[in-house]
Amino acid sequence: MKYIVRILVTAEIIGLITGSYLLNTGNEVLGNKVIGFSALGLAFIVMPAFIIYRFSKSDKSKSIFSPTEQNEELEDVIKGNKTID
Repeated sequence: MKYIVRILVTAEIIGLITGSYLLNTGNEVLGNKVIGFSALGLAFIVMPAFIIYRFSKSDKSKSIFSPTEQNEELEDVIKGNKTID
């Protein structure tokens, strides 16, 4: 998955550079299309692939609220023994 994300990012960067080159050489319509499709690919393909890759290995138990666990820090703040920094 790491290599797929790297290949997609490289392809999108090449697409943005190509679109900028086409835009500056006089072919504005094609340049704008290439830049637009590269931006859409970056937003809807590369970003979700990166998020899936990064969060598939993380420990999700730390981010899930469990009302059965007691949180001593929160109880101290509620009682007034501790302040939030």
